[in-house]
Parts: sequence; C-alpha cells; structure tokens
Amino acid sequence: MENEKLIRMCVVCRKRDKQYLLNRLQCIENQLKTFSGEGRSFYVCSECINSKKFINFLSKKCNKSKEEIKKLIIRFPFSISH
Repeated sequence: MENEKLIRMCVVCRKRDKQYLLNRLQCIENQLKTFSGEGRSFYVCSECINSKKFINFLSKKCNKSKEEIKKLIIRFPFSISH
C-alpha cells in the first residue's frame, strides 16, 4: 500500500511513475553512478535513457561533454534497475 504513494518524476520527460519503476542515478565526482544513499540524485525512466535530452541533462549535471556522456551511458549497467 505504501509503495503506491511513492511517485517520482523522470527528469527528462517529466512523466510521473512509481519509484520502483524508475532508475535512480547520481553524479559523483563527475561520474554517473547508481544512487549510493548519500547526496543528491535524480530519476530517469527506461524510455528516456538513450534520449538526446538525457544526454544534454547529464552533460550539464556531470560537467562532461556530450561525447563523454554517450560513452558513460553505453558502459553503464542499466539492467540493475527494476
């Protein structure tokens, strides 16, 4: 019952969904990582992971070029998410 109340928003498309359906990520020391439990984080839905808007968002958030972000996304294990 409580999980139904945990609604979060994708930073790219602004779609609201249940927390367990979204990927929770963060940029620590200019690196993209899954949420470690400390610091600020953001949610992104599975549909937006490879979008241009997400790449633009990450390039600003992680202070990296778009080419570096594309390489990070390719190597990032998004299969960890639910």
